[in-house]
Amino acid sequence: MNRSIFIALAAAVSLPSRPLSGAMEEMLCRCSKHLLFPTPSGSKPGRKFARDRKVDIEHLKIEVTPDFAARSIAGTATVSFTPIARPLPELRLDAVDLRIAQVTATGAVLKEHHATEEELVLIFREPVAPGAKVSVMISYTASPDRGLYFRTPEMGYPAGDTQLWTQGEPELHRFWFPGYDFPNERFTSEVICHAPEEMEVVSNGALISRTRNSSGLVTTHWRQDQPHVNYLVALACGKFTKLEDSLDGLPLAVLVPPSNTAEAANTFLDTKKILSFFQREIGVPYPWAKYFQVYCHDFVAGGMENTSASFMAESLMFSSSTEQLRTLHELDAHETAHQWFGDLVTCRDWAHLWLNEGFASYYTVLYEGEKFGADGMAHALWDEARTVLGAAPDTKPMVWRDYTDPMQQFDYRSYPKGAWVLHMLRSQLGPDLFREAVKTYLNRHRNGIVTTDDLQQALEDVSGLSFDQFFDQWVYHGGHPELAVDYAWDSGSQMARISVRQTQTVSPQVPLFRVPLPVRFTLPDGHVVDKTLDVKNTSEDYYINLPATPEMVRIDPAFTVLAKVAFNPPGDMLSRQLTSGDMLGRLQAVLVLSERKDDETVKSLATVLAQDNFWAVRLEAVKALRKIETPAAREALMTAPAQPDARVRKEWIAALGSLFTTEATVRLARLATEEQNPELLATIVRALAPSADSTPSDLLARDSYRHIVAFSAIQTLRARDDQGSAAAVLARLQKIRTPDANTPAPRAQDYTTALDALAFLSRQQPDPSATIDFLTSHLTDPREGYRAAAATALGTLGNQRARAALTTLAASRQPANSPVRAAAEAALARLTSLQSGAPELQNLVQRLQEQQKRLEELSATLKNLEKKTAPEK
Repeated sequence: MNRSIFIALAAAVSLPSRPLSGAMEEMLCRCSKHLLFPTPSGSKPGRKFARDRKVDIEHLKIEVTPDFAARSIAGTATVSFTPIARPLPELRLDAVDLRIAQVTATGAVLKEHHATEEELVLIFREPVAPGAKVSVMISYTASPDRGLYFRTPEMGYPAGDTQLWTQGEPELHRFWFPGYDFPNERFTSEVICHAPEEMEVVSNGALISRTRNSSGLVTTHWRQDQPHVNYLVALACGKFTKLEDSLDGLPLAVLVPPSNTAEAANTFLDTKKILSFFQREIGVPYPWAKYFQVYCHDFVAGGMENTSASFMAESLMFSSSTEQLRTLHELDAHETAHQWFGDLVTCRDWAHLWLNEGFASYYTVLYEGEKFGADGMAHALWDEARTVLGAAPDTKPMVWRDYTDPMQQFDYRSYPKGAWVLHMLRSQLGPDLFREAVKTYLNRHRNGIVTTDDLQQALEDVSGLSFDQFFDQWVYHGGHPELAVDYAWDSGSQMARISVRQTQTVSPQVPLFRVPLPVRFTLPDGHVVDKTLDVKNTSEDYYINLPATPEMVRIDPAFTVLAKVAFNPPGDMLSRQLTSGDMLGRLQAVLVLSERKDDETVKSLATVLAQDNFWAVRLEAVKALRKIETPAAREALMTAPAQPDARVRKEWIAALGSLFTTEATVRLARLATEEQNPELLATIVRALAPSADSTPSDLLARDSYRHIVAFSAIQTLRARDDQGSAAAVLARLQKIRTPDANTPAPRAQDYTTALDALAFLSRQQPDPSATIDFLTSHLTDPREGYRAAAATALGTLGNQRARAALTTLAASRQPANSPVRAAAEAALARLTSLQSGAPELQNLVQRLQEQQKRLEELSATLKNLEKKTAPEK
């Protein structure tokens, strides 16, 4: 699954420049909170291990008829199995909230069946002998609230975009069919779906048939002939625009909602290139019958690697007008890599999830190198490292069995840290030997279940090296090395001294690491001397003989060790590093310079912003100048040349917005009339928020992809507390709420945030009836996130007329951990606090709010004056 613990924030108003990079993981698969990533199905104490396999499940056949109006399904699941070692008195299948109509058995006599909260229990008249072949057929109906998701116009989705789709990882298929819902069992499968003729049906494997049946529906039959695990079973059914292609006879397709037809081609730009590259790089041909990608409304993650059919979040689709700000090649590469890592071989249990997600993340990085060259790959690794090193202090190992729910494993340890573990192995072995080891690992365990030991064994068999210590410290312990590095030169002995201290807190959970730390010395004649230090002690000095005083010293120049390194090059070394041909060196130099405030530093950073040939270095230069905040730095930002890369331009616009000067406001206002990129225009609107002289009112009505400009205007109006705009904001949201068939739906995060802005702007209206009616109409929205957001907004509004609707919502049947219930209860608590003390208290609250607004305006004015009069430092 694509980080959607990180991939979830992907649908936010502003995405990071690389949507599925480590930065995206902090949000998305850290990427998925607002993308409705699966709510934990139940916390279970104790260490977690793989299940016992009492039977070998050989085949699963699912036949389903969806009812889109009722948002329910009628299904039949046939499970074929063989007891493994002992007579089997009963078969327990994972099943939640399924209405069982009938159960029959072939090959055994069924005595009875009953359902618990989590299982369907089938009891046989006589225990089934080991080796006996048995099939059980279960007919049922269900109205699932997870595992299988409907998206219809009645739910607020565009007319003509009706669809349903499934999401099984980690253990969610039990909500729509009975089965063995754990990853240590593989079986073949087939899915048969009866649906209206105008709908496409996609599932795993090869298409067997598509025929009209007697009920007037069309029966589509897909069969997966190679075994895979339960969570990879997939079904998508709905109205889609379909683009098709092929690669050496392999059928390829992408299916998108019809309202996104204009953007469909952007989703398919890299797929063939990615498949071709992975087949070369991995050394194992693509293993399945086809590769389809289906874009789903309000998908619960960034993407999901179902066998031969990845499902993706429609909210990640983009218009070409956004330039470099958005791309899908990383998501495409991540889910495609899973077809080998996660699908062809699958982790035995969730403790070893990194074998799925770490490989998919690392091969995404490798494709970055294929697409953008060595600097592109280096920057991808930089992004992943910053995610790991910037995470909150955490001592959990990658292989961790103390989780209470599998979703706790979907964090930075499995994604970017997993990628970095593989990168360190590749760096130590070299690309060729690493490739051979990975090929051995895949072929040895093809169509099987794997643990970390299996990977280690393949690496050792191919290389002859022992990786016991490597896996012990990096995978079975937590943390990472933190290295304080110092350099000194002894001209008498012609020796460089490198001092290295490990400063991380060492504990039973976090070890003292042993790492090979490369150091590069650049000599005056341009020659380089590379040395590798064996870092293993708390503190140690290393002495290197050199023919001349080095002009530059670089620690780990090729970026091969995941470590937080503190090293400040002395003298002129930093300025040389800033102009070197080493992109990572320049990037690190900019970060060091961001802590200085002298004019020479500002001048150097301004030169980088104007001349560096790699976009990320220029972007960090903008951040550095913004951080420095001296008059010279502000002038450098004001006079910076136009930036052709939209990612740098966006950061520069935000920096201008932080200056709070008349000149910057004028510059931004001019940019607002010139900028064609809607996301950058939205950034300009937000940057202009503090300026009372500029107005976003005309931008509120401007059409843009997914209404991003209008949503930014709404947030700007809220930031200004422009209460006179409440009616216009309400009218705009009413129009946005019901998109036509040719308009992509707004991103959920943008829309729900706008609901709260509307409430805030309406809170002092004499008669906010129209706003109350609009917000309460969302309390019955089928989308959980919309109901919760509307409840929160009614709390923000603070009008007692909303109490009855909120009370009803809070008392309605909801799961114990429902965000809707929590939002309704919080809103009611706010209403109660506002009501306490009668009208006098409400008037006091209003007066306090007015005073707070005046104080904020005064504070902004003082801050502007301080900046204008501050002397240079």
